[in-house]
Amino acid sequence: MDTTAATMTMATVLSTITEVFTAAVGWVGTVSETVVNNPLLLVGVVITFIGTGIGLFSRLLRV
Repeated sequence: MDTTAATMTMATVLSTITEVFTAAVGWVGTVSETVVNNPLLLVGVVITFIGTGIGLFSRLLRV
């Protein structure tokens, strides 16, 4: 059985994590640009935050 293909060193793992993190930061940048260019997309986010705030506040009042 050839174990060299299945063996991952710490350097390989860190390199893979770095690549994923870099890609995720790029995706966040793309989404941010899209939202800045189309402020109407923020409506869903704002409504979600308002709903969450109302839910938390009502739970605090029940205690």
